[in-house]
Amino acid sequence: LTDLKGRTCVKGLYAAGEAARTGLHGANRLASTSLLEGLVFGAAVADDVASNDTNASHDHICNEETTNSSRTNEDIADSKQMAQSLLQRLQKIMWDEVGVVRTPSGLRSAVQSLQELRDEACELYERCGPTLETSALRDAAFAGEAVAKSAASNSVSAGAHYVVDDEEDEDDHAETLVKECSV
Repeated sequence: LTDLKGRTCVKGLYAAGEAARTGLHGANRLASTSLLEGLVFGAAVADDVASNDTNASHDHICNEETTNSSRTNEDIADSKQMAQSLLQRLQKIMWDEVGVVRTPSGLRSAVQSLQELRDEACELYERCGPTLETSALRDAAFAGEAVAKSAASNSVSAGAHYVVDDEEDEDDHAETLVKECSV
């Protein structure tokens, strides 16, 4: 339960929408009331946070105790550039090997590559500290690895993806599944 500003009994934890369980709209199971309540209470949460949290840092996701204050602006810029580069690599692996058309060998390769990328992301996080970029990269690397491992263990073609045998030509299946269109 929350108060009218979305505050819970846990200091610093807010809730809005269905998670808030305000009872304002009964069980809050209708989409329109749920969306309205999320919008109204979300704004109330934002107002309360903005008025009470003037010392919060938007550059780092950690408190000052865990931030390496000896880092220079150049170090921070380098860590952001490295995180961006690794994130682009992760996105390419996911698109190329864990996308709509998949092969067992491609998924195995993706799992291996993503494990290595996750290790690099964790090392960057440890070396450079928790910034928005290093934290997002580390989380994306864990998520990508989990998705690839799950996909590799599932040989059934269902939903929005298609698994082809390694001997088959992926391009034959891509034509039927993905159509390129110009805007």
